[in-house]
Amino acid sequence: MRPDLRRGSRWLRGLALTVISVLGVVAIIGSGGGSIGGFPPYTGPGAGDPPVARLTAFVEPPYVTALVGTPVTFTAEVTNVSGTITYQWARSFDGGTTFVDIAGATGRAYSLGGVTLGDDSAVFRVRVKASGIIYSPTALGHLAVSSTQGLVFEDGEFLLEDWVASTESKEGAPSVVHSEERMTSGGNPGAFRQMTVQMASGTGGGRVFHTRLSAAYDPATEGPIHVIDFEEDCMLMQSGTTMPLMTSRLMIEQAGRKYVAAGLRLGETSGVDSCASTTWRRVKRSSFGSRDFTLADGPECNVGQSCPDFSATGQPMRFGYRRAPSGAPGDSITHGIDNWKVTVWRK
Repeated sequence: MRPDLRRGSRWLRGLALTVISVLGVVAIIGSGGGSIGGFPPYTGPGAGDPPVARLTAFVEPPYVTALVGTPVTFTAEVTNVSGTITYQWARSFDGGTTFVDIAGATGRAYSLGGVTLGDDSAVFRVRVKASGIIYSPTALGHLAVSSTQGLVFEDGEFLLEDWVASTESKEGAPSVVHSEERMTSGGNPGAFRQMTVQMASGTGGGRVFHTRLSAAYDPATEGPIHVIDFEEDCMLMQSGTTMPLMTSRLMIEQAGRKYVAAGLRLGETSGVDSCASTTWRRVKRSSFGSRDFTLADGPECNVGQSCPDFSATGQPMRFGYRRAPSGAPGDSITHGIDNWKVTVWRK
């Protein structure tokens, strides 16, 4: 045979083998083999079982503000684990970058008999061990200490003349219809403030700021602020098959700007600011520093400007809360607040 014919014959045989191989692989996969090697899927013990829930750990409370001399206890909360559990607490002196184990601190709870200013800004971590697994470097407790009793602003009566409500003023903010009234009963207990907001058409937005007029603080005359604590009782005043979401956060007004406290900080679990309940629910959060606030309304801050400014040169401020519902455009959502309280701590 001529050399060119032999080369053509070998090329045709190679092409045929390639086609056969490809068709074989397709046949195996198409037949339910489940892999390119044609092996059937695993159907033995445990196949189809739901995944095992992972061990989780967190510290309660995740943030504490305390007066000098006050005892403080952090407790490890562990879920999805059974059997023997061991604990090791550690402390950070640099804001949580590095940790040093605390000798003898191997129980579920760790207590300080009476905090000092030297304990201010300390971060505590607990490492939980169960079934040979160590968890978790993010189970943290944060401590803020003050030498001066906190200054408290609170309201459980909610007279309408004591409060003012407003929506976002910046350009492009959704137009929101809202109303407020004082209910004389049904609170936790007694009177409470009932609010209704109609979600903006097209966007579904509906954030409303509520400021207590007498909750005023001037750092220049009353001293710089160290941290702020916030708590309230909140609830949705409606029910249905599709429940809207609602968050409530501490709000500060200062120098024509409105600032809102962070939604979730390191060490906190989700839902800390949620009001999506048809029964009264306590929202309680501690130790907000100036860095824990974000600008929510008003002019942008200048480069290098403290926003908000907690220092002795800071402008006077007022406190309140911001409600932010999430629902369908045009929805009307009614919600309530009771036992509103803000505590200002100075160093």
